[in-house]
Amino acid sequence: MSLSTIPAKERAARPKRPRHLSQAMRCETAFRLILSECLEEVAINHDAVRAGDAAALHHTRIALTRLKAAIAFYGRMVADTEWTRLKSELKWLSSYLGATRDLDVAIENSKGSPEERVLKAAHADAFEQLSDALESERYRLWFEAMWDWVGSGPWTARQDRKAAELRAVPVSVYHAHRLARWHQKLRRKSRGLQGMGKNKRHDVRLASKRLRYAIEFSEGGLPAEDYAPWRTVLKHLRKGQQILGELNDADVRRALVERADNPEPAGEHGDKKEKIHERKRKSQLLRRAAAVYRRIAT
Repeated sequence: MSLSTIPAKERAARPKRPRHLSQAMRCETAFRLILSECLEEVAINHDAVRAGDAAALHHTRIALTRLKAAIAFYGRMVADTEWTRLKSELKWLSSYLGATRDLDVAIENSKGSPEERVLKAAHADAFEQLSDALESERYRLWFEAMWDWVGSGPWTARQDRKAAELRAVPVSVYHAHRLARWHQKLRRKSRGLQGMGKNKRHDVRLASKRLRYAIEFSEGGLPAEDYAPWRTVLKHLRKGQQILGELNDADVRRALVERADNPEPAGEHGDKKEKIHERKRKSQLLRRAAAVYRRIAT
């Protein structure tokens, strides 16, 4: 399937094709189903993103993050040189999607402020670059190559014995093992969250997203009694991701405003009050985040 084979109206309106992971399903089959869903989501939202729909852009970024999480989750059994190339192209695309999305959020959080006009001007430039990227031959080739890779990439015929064995493992076995490992890694990364610097906190946020999506696409692949505890972890992960997202949005907005040529500064007094408010808000969010991640670790 390619972008051009999906009618424009269907791209915008078609519901997601349901995935049917089962406990006995081979990992190879599950991987294809998950990635197909992600790519379909990108295709469905393509025209809406180009029309400036912020929600469609957000959904596209989530779909691509889920795609990367799934590839990392299945790891050795699917990694090959073609994915290395496709990943580089995805990084190129993500830079445009991320720049525009960051400005969408910053503008929403700057309503009525002196910075809003400057951020909107920056958004217009970022969106123009994103639109050009989405209509480029480079993007079309990447999207079609992704579909080809999912269906018949080098990983599907690789003779590596261990990789072939893993591809045949039932979902219920592999997912249970892999979720436990990712959960343990997040527990280690999130220790001392309240006193972390921005970069380490960002790593925790990324690890949280990956584990969250891995749990979500594991539904149906684990026995109900085994999946039940992961539902609790998932609930806390969503809350933690929301809090860390607020902290990240504040950092990004601050950086965007500092880079912008803002002719309407808030003034010394207003700026000082805003900084005090930001520090209090950050401290409050960090306390809440630390409490959530303590629950995730139990």
